[in-house]
Amino acid sequence: MTNVQRKKAHSPHQPTGTWIRSEKRLAIYLRDEFACAYCGRDLHDAAPADITLDHLECRQDGGANHETNLVTACRSCNCARKSLPWNRFATKSAKRRIERRWMDLGRYQVLALDLIARRRASK
Repeated sequence: MTNVQRKKAHSPHQPTGTWIRSEKRLAIYLRDEFACAYCGRDLHDAAPADITLDHLECRQDGGANHETNLVTACRSCNCARKSLPWNRFATKSAKRRIERRWMDLGRYQVLALDLIARRRASK
């Protein structure tokens, strides 16, 4: 376990992770190939708490929850970035990874919905 601070919920009425639908979150993870946009770390075997979504344009600066403003990030990179603009925090290779991911989710949303439906049906 690292010394990285855990993100806090915005309010007691909105627990961490509930600000986005689960199928959209999974679709973004699929689009980003379960890899951190910043360090490139493969997150397939990471603990769920260590896989996060990061707003490229911070919410406090007007950034939306749109898929083109969200990237998969390991908790370490997400916390280390703090409020730095993403293009100042990201390395050259990270910028290339992020710019390739700016697309709509289309096929990934269909796949995410199918995976979630299959999981529910198997329970």
